Amino acid sequence: MNWRGIWAIYKFEMHRFRRTLWTGLAVPVITTSLYFIVFGAAIGSRMTEIGGIPYGAFIVPGLMMLSLFTESIFNASFGIHMPRFTGTIYEILSAPLSAIETVIGYVGAAATKSVMLGVLILVTARLFVPYSIAHPVWMVCFLLLTATTFSLFGFIIGLWA
Repeated sequence: MNWRGIWAIYKFEMHRFRRTLWTGLAVPVITTSLYFIVFGAAIGSRMTEIGGIPYGAFIVPGLMMLSLFTESIFNASFGIHMPRFTGTIYEILSAPLSAIETVIGYVGAAATKSVMLGVLILVTARLFVPYSIAHPVWMVCFLLLTATTFSLFGFIIGLWA
C-alpha cells in the first residue's frame, strides 16, 4: 500500500477544497439556513410537533443529510472528472498507485469534506432551533458511512462522465 501516494491525492483534494471554500462550504450552509428560515416560518408555524419533536428539530437531520448527499457526490465526481477533462489524469495514471489507492485518496478527501460540511450544518442549525442528539455515536457512524458510500457513488459517476 502506497500511503504517501494516497496522502498526496488526499492533500491535493483538500487543498482544492480550501481554494474553493466559498462554493464548497459557505454556499451549502447558506442554502440550508434558507431552508430553515423558509420551512420554519412557513410550515413550522402551522405544524408545532411531530411525534413529540418540534418541527424545527424534526427537519434538522433531513436538511443535514440532503447537503451531505449532494456534496459527497459532487466532491468525488468533480475530483476525478476534472483531471480527466483537463488532461492531467496522466500524472495520476503514471504514478506508482494502484486503482484502490487512487480511490482511497479521492473518496477519503470527498468524505472528509462532506462530513465537515455536515457538522457545520449541524452547528448552524443550533442558531435556528434547539435540538438534542439521542445517540451521538450512532449519528457519527451513520454520517461517516453515508459520506463514504455517496462519495464512492460520486467517484463512479465522475469516471463514467
